[in-house]
Amino acid sequence: MKLIRMIQFFIVFIFVYLFYLPFKFLPYLSCLSYGVWITRFLFPIAKKHRKIAADNMRFAFPEKSEAELQDLVKKHFDHLGVLLAHTLWAPRMTQEWLDKYLDYDSESLLIENNTKQEKVGVVLISGHLGTWEILVQFLGIRMKGAGLYKKVRNPFVDRLLYNMRTKNGIVLVAVEDSAKAIRLLKQGYWIGFGSDQNAGKAGIFVPFLNRPASTFTGPVLMAMMTGSKMLYYSVLAGKDGKIIVRVKDLGFVDKKKFSNRDEILLHYTKHWTQTLQEEIKLFPEQYFWVHRRWRTQPTKEQNSP
Repeated sequence: MKLIRMIQFFIVFIFVYLFYLPFKFLPYLSCLSYGVWITRFLFPIAKKHRKIAADNMRFAFPEKSEAELQDLVKKHFDHLGVLLAHTLWAPRMTQEWLDKYLDYDSESLLIENNTKQEKVGVVLISGHLGTWEILVQFLGIRMKGAGLYKKVRNPFVDRLLYNMRTKNGIVLVAVEDSAKAIRLLKQGYWIGFGSDQNAGKAGIFVPFLNRPASTFTGPVLMAMMTGSKMLYYSVLAGKDGKIIVRVKDLGFVDKKKFSNRDEILLHYTKHWTQTLQEEIKLFPEQYFWVHRRWRTQPTKEQNSP
């Protein structure tokens, strides 16, 4: 049975690799066009995911008309094509490419440079907004970077993804290896946390786009335990292949302001979630509306803040 399972895994890997292959060779801008073409081709048959996106948007933007929401769904699927292209192209990133395509506003660049001079560990928080795999790659080039990594069940696909993500020097840490993450933060690493996921029973409920959302407290807990600074990053798809980088300084955890750990976790988790929400409202088509972010809801006995 194990051999049969491995053969099945390998067949799936072959299909995944063949799908990935064009992005290894096509020019950057051609990859973007190809990615958008793929999602436009799939759009008419992706009824389930179009519905998930529209339903999530109705909660988030009750002021929008149905026509506006449907237009936003179309724009979102175009963005998914760009996200796909960036994800599969990103291992080819170089410093020269960053110099040409990365676009910081002056405030964000100042925050990043000042933080580098502080020589502290950084809990880098990001959500499912924009083109986050680009962030994974430039963390390895621009910073002393690391990121959390959840293994894929298929060992062949897992190795492919691992090799892609570590192409530019980022250190990947298994999500269950919190001890290693703590060590790296204390050594001054910038560790990326993609924390905008449904945390189920393991999370705490905070308001997010007009609904309570079960949210992981890991980023805040890590910052509190290691004395690391918290930065929020939006890495967004701009025009003509440009990448817009927006950085918000969330500061250090101030334990003196709170009477217990739960108050700390709630306050700072709400803070970064609110920051993400504000960014989504500026770039609504670039949020990952097709995921089940609000799948877990409070029971009658629970009170969401």
